[in-house]
Amino acid sequence: MAPIRKAISRVMRSLVMKFTLLTGMLIFATTLMLMTLENIAAQRETRNLLAESSIARLHATTDRLSNAVATNDVEFVQRYITEMLASLELSEVYVINNRREVLGSAYPEGMAPERLIQSDLAVMALGAGDRRADLSATTLQVAVPVYTESRRLVGVVFASQELTELVRSRNAAFRRQTLIALFALGIFLPLAALIVGRALKPVQILTDAARLASSKTLDMRIEVHTGDELEVLANAFNRMFARLDGNLKRIHRLAYVDLVTELPNRERFRKETERVARKALEDGESGAVLFLDLDRFKRVNDSLGIGEGDRMLEMVARRLSEVARGCDLAAGKDCEASLVARLGGDEFTVLLPHIDDAAEAARTANRLVDAIRLPFEISGHQVFLGVSIGIAVFPQDGADPETLMRHADLAMAHAKRDGGSAARFFEPTMNQSAFERLVLENELRDAVLQDQLVVFYQPKINMSDGSVAGAEALVRWQHPTAGLLSPGVFIEAAEECGLIREIGDWVLRAACVEAARWRSLGFEIPVAVNVSAMQFEREGFSESVLHALELADLPPHLLELELTESIAMENPERVIVQVQPLRERGVNFAIDDFGTGHSSLSYLTRMPFDVFKIDQSFVRDMTTDPHARIVVETILAMAKALKLETVAEGVETQEQFEMLRAEGATLAQGFLFARPMPASDFVEYTQSGSAKLAVAK
Repeated sequence: MAPIRKAISRVMRSLVMKFTLLTGMLIFATTLMLMTLENIAAQRETRNLLAESSIARLHATTDRLSNAVATNDVEFVQRYITEMLASLELSEVYVINNRREVLGSAYPEGMAPERLIQSDLAVMALGAGDRRADLSATTLQVAVPVYTESRRLVGVVFASQELTELVRSRNAAFRRQTLIALFALGIFLPLAALIVGRALKPVQILTDAARLASSKTLDMRIEVHTGDELEVLANAFNRMFARLDGNLKRIHRLAYVDLVTELPNRERFRKETERVARKALEDGESGAVLFLDLDRFKRVNDSLGIGEGDRMLEMVARRLSEVARGCDLAAGKDCEASLVARLGGDEFTVLLPHIDDAAEAARTANRLVDAIRLPFEISGHQVFLGVSIGIAVFPQDGADPETLMRHADLAMAHAKRDGGSAARFFEPTMNQSAFERLVLENELRDAVLQDQLVVFYQPKINMSDGSVAGAEALVRWQHPTAGLLSPGVFIEAAEECGLIREIGDWVLRAACVEAARWRSLGFEIPVAVNVSAMQFEREGFSESVLHALELADLPPHLLELELTESIAMENPERVIVQVQPLRERGVNFAIDDFGTGHSSLSYLTRMPFDVFKIDQSFVRDMTTDPHARIVVETILAMAKALKLETVAEGVETQEQFEMLRAEGATLAQGFLFARPMPASDFVEYTQSGSAKLAVAK
């Protein structure tokens, strides 16, 4: 039975068969309905004629019986209706007078006379004085009143006739008509199947094409030449397939290709990494994922614009692809090539499907670092970049794309913190470090909300007389469990999680308020506040500084903002735009950590700065390292020529102090005089004149 059911199922799934069967059933049902209606109409007409005939006969009978009924001639009435029953094929007849007495009856054997007397039809005819008839499906009943010549109602004649033969003939006719309809249907169905099959052949072609299209085979074309709507539909299908094919290719490109560099994007890289890592695990082989982040790329966008930045990314992509291809050729392996992808922004990844050992991944990473170090020519400028690379080896560092990329990203972050332009392998301890960093960031957010930050002040000492010439505001974190934390513990985390702007603004406001308090106590001491790159580069920086001065009621000349040399040289033109409005209002600016960067002297002479702060690394080594001493002397000579003030940081020994003073340094800052201290202690230190003792030695 199962094969039969399957065959029937296949047939029923055929569109031709469905149309054929549907058409046949509709025709059969319509024919049968018409025949039934015609038969019913014919039967109704026949019964109506029969009723009229019976009524006419009974009228004739009443005329013959009127005298006998009027005189209650029972014998005549009985003889007459007996003849009627036999001659007219009636099933029952009886006559009653106007007193409802039966004068005569003829009826089938077994029927009680009392039932006849109770006939409703006869009673109604007697009461109304008019004829009554009741025609059912199988029986005709007629009651006709009997009148004398003087139109006196004297009785009723009732007759009943069974329509058995009529019903039998009707059923026989219906059966004949049904058989004729079925015979016609049997002849019609094969012909209908042939006609429908030919008519729907283009539909079958369209169906097959749609099935192929559903399997992403969209490069086919449908050939239908019927000259009707189906040909129009086929042409519409062809146009739709062409558009879908083009759209699918565009969607694939958008889904898996980076539009700037034409490299595979993040999703494509993830899929390929998943496939390669799974195969390597099955085959017992190794591979590596390299996570790359460009160093100093932001300045390209800031200085040259986003369009030139995209061009730079294109050149970086080509250079990375060339290095990866060169490494594949140098390895001489008959295996799939390395895959270079762009994740977004200035982040790239490289998939090494097969490596013999970790050293091979390191060699490739170092070649990539060396390639990116070479200058790029763009818009007539030479641009120097660097790249920090993190390496995760599979399967030991992970077997899925997410884990491998996360571990490579962690290693890259450590390479960038170490100075950049280098490669580092992932180490398990980095996960713990990342977790600790996450905890630190969360606690730092709470610290900002719960006012756990405090500001310490380190005095700047006038080298000529030992007086306090200023103070540098330094933020500290009063941790609820770890105690007082220095900026080195949390500033980097604040920069990475975006809190540095909020912290910087808070320190600026707090320092201005404290300097205003010193002024109210009679101390005109300028306060210096460090400004982060993120804080300085945002829109509205100048307005935020002026707002802080206004809130504290502090004269602008008592505020000094310190920018690192790297910030100043990142985008000198923007520095000038940001600094100049504030300098015009009286705010002073200093270059912090001067000497550690690569300042251009041509820009330096144009920079609106008032103070050079000599980095403490040079101050610390100047007594033992001739090169450090030369740097210090050069900076001091340059500051003197530009008529700028200098602050020597990290002065810890009397020997360093004397050497700096001899070279012309104006201000000194360091543990020789005082460590950073709370604001209350700073006032006492200023009043005590402790620094004068060190200067006087």
